[in-house]
Amino acid sequence: MGNNTFRFMVGGVEIPLTIDSGAAANIINKETWDEMKEAGVHVWGMTSKIDKQFTCYASETPMQIVGSFMSTIEGGGRKTDAQFYVAEKGQQCLLGDDTAKRLQVLKVGFDIGNISTGPAKEFPKFKGIVVEIPIDQSIQPVQQAYRRAPYALEDKVEEKLRVLLAQGIIERVKGPSPWVSPMVPVLKESGDVRLCIDMRRANQAVLRETHPLPLVDELLGSVNGATVFPR
Repeated sequence: MGNNTFRFMVGGVEIPLTIDSGAAANIINKETWDEMKEAGVHVWGMTSKIDKQFTCYASETPMQIVGSFMSTIEGGGRKTDAQFYVAEKGQQCLLGDDTAKRLQVLKVGFDIGNISTGPAKEFPKFKGIVVEIPIDQSIQPVQQAYRRAPYALEDKVEEKLRVLLAQGIIERVKGPSPWVSPMVPVLKESGDVRLCIDMRRANQAVLRETHPLPLVDELLGSVNGATVFPR
């Protein structure tokens, strides 16, 4: 059972199903099917005549399907009717791509994780916490010269700064500063602009902690004999 395994109601019986976007059908193993029948599962359209073949991932041997049935599956406050196939030696129960999408427990597409282009919202942040960066006081602060943005990008840079200010990601600094690092705008393929800061001179004054990286042999030796690996 992986991280995509959840419990669904199938025909009034709760069973675990692994959401698999690569599965073309809903698969129930024989052991689970026997338990469902004992629990009085409600199904219809049962048949042992199967006109389809299914193969497991990275295998060319067809699965032994002993039957199929129709039932109502419920999950996440939604329900739909779906067909299930019973596999004789299946190791786990799979919720196929089509049924998972109809239940809205699976979404696949280019809009997944996209940043909203609506009105700018304040970026969540921890307040009242001051982070202190260890600085080598022997390094003389450097105030680098201002690098003017290309004329074609000036409007995009101004808009990006306005959005970042509105979201609370950056803030205005008034008064003198011993360190000044130049901004470098980079145009994305989407037409948006990414604002980068050249911190190379400032990073020379940052004191870094030194810690030896463990060797592979040391890591393997530390888990020798272990049988349980907590997540």
